[in-house]
Amino acid sequence: MEQKNCKMEHHRLATPCYVIDLNQFEQNINNIKSEFIKEWGYNIILGYSIKTNHLPFFLSYAKKNGFYSEAVSSDEYYYAISQGYEPKEIIYNGPQKDCETVQKALSEGSIVNLDNFQDLKLIEKILPNIKKDGINIGIRVNFDLESICNGETNFEDEFSRFGFCVENGEFENALLYLDKLNCTVRGLHLHYTTKTRSLSVFKAIAKKVAELILKYKMKDGLKFIDMGGGFWGGRKFQNKPTMEEYSKTIAYELKKVIPPDKVQLILEPGSSLLATAVYYLTRVINTRVIRNTNIITVDGSLLHVNPFLNKRELDFSTYSLDRKLVSKQIICGSTCLEYDRILNLNDYNEFRVGDIIKIHNAGAYTMPFNNCFINCPPRIYLQDSNGYTQIRDEAISLMERI
Repeated sequence: MEQKNCKMEHHRLATPCYVIDLNQFEQNINNIKSEFIKEWGYNIILGYSIKTNHLPFFLSYAKKNGFYSEAVSSDEYYYAISQGYEPKEIIYNGPQKDCETVQKALSEGSIVNLDNFQDLKLIEKILPNIKKDGINIGIRVNFDLESICNGETNFEDEFSRFGFCVENGEFENALLYLDKLNCTVRGLHLHYTTKTRSLSVFKAIAKKVAELILKYKMKDGLKFIDMGGGFWGGRKFQNKPTMEEYSKTIAYELKKVIPPDKVQLILEPGSSLLATAVYYLTRVINTRVIRNTNIITVDGSLLHVNPFLNKRELDFSTYSLDRKLVSKQIICGSTCLEYDRILNLNDYNEFRVGDIIKIHNAGAYTMPFNNCFINCPPRIYLQDSNGYTQIRDEAISLMERI
């Protein structure tokens, strides 16, 4: 674990807080855009994943950069509209669609990716109320990715629960169902959660798309392929794929059966876009020794940076003068929960009250889980060329949320 230094100006910020690094966010946007444009041309759509971080600033900034929004509930759908997105700029996914929102979405130009047979029944119910011409319906595909990329998915002995299953005939039945409704399938949606996020995963997914297009003679009706998200991005790791490699791998397989100028490629980058665009600052408020271990309490919480409580090492920096090394220190959050433990450090510089700890890569799946458990949600600052601007304050009034 490498020791890095925080900047002195961080001491001026009220903690705990998130800081949006605008320069990094712009770099992430440009990297994703440029690499996929190289391989697919300009016929691409980038969907901003609301669930990954619903902060209004991010939605607004993404829209200014040509993003659609990707919603996985009716609440997110209408939230996107409240933030300035037109229905034609929304991709409506997820397993919990309702009739009213599906009708609005299809009538007003949204892309709607169906997840299950209940979704198909909704389509049958609303078709008499909408014009079939021009509606953008896609089908989410569920296939046995684990059998192709053994040990790489999050499920292994289990399986993804989303989409229409290819192996048991459900996918084919969904096509037949829509055909009887004289409703053309305009797209295929594939989104998988994997441990490795490897090139082999995305090669397998793209090859499955190509296979299905050929088998079911879908080429003429297709308008889009939605590859979802699940990429590495925002920073380079040894032996981890880059956006350049992802784009080449995906485009190579898809181009075998569909032309880029005729079919849009949709990407829904979440963590790869947002994780590195935010860091988190927390300040030491108390130190003590219990048996032979230094217990360091900060004003933040593990819940702010790892709400799923995954077992993983957090990338962090500190600002401290040269001090003696302490054999064992545990950095703990300010809540009264025993498991609120952020870092376990061995042979690290001694922490003292007032020291700042910076947790890197805190932009994905953090703010959406902020609640008023014990403390108000952290402040949020924007860091740009002009310095730091507070865009969300800590407010006791937030405790009144129901």
